[in-house]
Amino acid sequence: MIVDRFFPSTRRCADCHAKGAPLDVSVRAWLCAECGAWHDRDVNAARNLREEGMRLYRLVSCALPSGRVPPPVIKASELPAVLPAV
Repeated sequence: MIVDRFFPSTRRCADCHAKGAPLDVSVRAWLCAECGAWHDRDVNAARNLREEGMRLYRLVSCALPSGRVPPPVIKASELPAVLPAV
């Protein structure tokens, strides 16, 4: 899965999914204002990207007809083209 480039992976809390304010690239760790979780910026982004990629993969996999295999690369920006017409 290729997640949309504007997905807020670094500023979205991987625990409660609250979206915080934009972070300067010099900020390496931050505290979620909603749930109080402390995040390493890179670890948090990795968790969010993995979760979003898996969510998109499940979305495509569940929409495919029985027996059809999902394409090896699915871009979030091209998702409507991958899903079968209803």
